[in-house]
Amino acid sequence: MRGRQRLGALLLLLAVLLAVKLGQQVYRWFAYDEERAQLQALSTRLEGAGLEVMRTQLGADSLRARIEALDEDLAERKREVGAYDRHVRGGALPSDLYPAYRETLGEYNRRVEGRNEVYGRWQEVVHRNHAAVNRYNALADSIRALADRIGEPYYRIPSPVELAVERGLGRDSARGARDP
Repeated sequence: MRGRQRLGALLLLLAVLLAVKLGQQVYRWFAYDEERAQLQALSTRLEGAGLEVMRTQLGADSLRARIEALDEDLAERKREVGAYDRHVRGGALPSDLYPAYRETLGEYNRRVEGRNEVYGRWQEVVHRNHAAVNRYNALADSIRALADRIGEPYYRIPSPVELAVERGLGRDSARGARDP
């Protein structure tokens, strides 16, 4: 065989391989039409779950920072309440200090209640975050299984962080999750 004949045979072989591969892709396109629709539906649900993961995480982080600030304030208020201990004589406060003590103690207790309310909201947001993470993971597993079944083992599944970046979700967007 001469050089031109070899090149022609090689090009013919490449054309046959290309035609076979193209035929396989076209077949898969039509054969798995329903599965592709399912993948699209699952991907849409996954996106919602991923964004909820990020919203609730940002909200929980914000509430946690608020709780830490409240805890610092409570520590200062507790020192103020404890300062009255040095005025105790015979197990009781002098009558002229008692109203101020009651006011300081009342303010401390109101702030404890406020802190506990924020803590309760934080717990709710963390619970919603765990539910969103579980939902996201279940959807991702379903997508992987379906994609593998149709011969797409490397189907792209964006992480919650990637979804948040794509949607421009940032700390300011977490306000809705911060105060459920």
